[in-house]
Amino acid sequence: MHRPAMEYPEKRFRLTDEPVEDDDSCASVAGKRFRRCVGCVRCLTETPGRCVLKDGFPEISDRIMDSDVLEIRSESHKNGMSPTVLKLSERLSNELQAFTELGGNEPRSKEEVRLRKIVIVMRGEMEDRKSFESETLESLRMGPVEEVEFEYV
Repeated sequence: MHRPAMEYPEKRFRLTDEPVEDDDSCASVAGKRFRRCVGCVRCLTETPGRCVLKDGFPEISDRIMDSDVLEIRSESHKNGMSPTVLKLSERLSNELQAFTELGGNEPRSKEEVRLRKIVIVMRGEMEDRKSFESETLESLRMGPVEEVEFEYV
């Protein structure tokens, strides 16, 4: 349940394509295989806000939704995120739709999750930041997510 920030410290979760050891505040997708969204829409109809594919993403998603801020770190790849991070971002976007009228059903209450902000940290050169940011904002700033920021390192 979302509470005013002064009641508890901000909880951040980092999703990265860098090889690091997973812990409560970080999940590395380096060397792991995740499936693309298959378009079953069960994350909207049967299990609102939760993907049903059995590949490790639902557990990561639970940790994301229980954080105030999600930091997505990715190497720039063809003017976008690395393929694995992109897959997970697309699946997260689908889950976030369950909190909107886009889901086709009664929206799930935003108060059920903490996530309110996403920070995208891109490593490497990107030719068209404007297009990347526009597409990313459209897919991730929905439901409970009020703010999406971009950093380039």
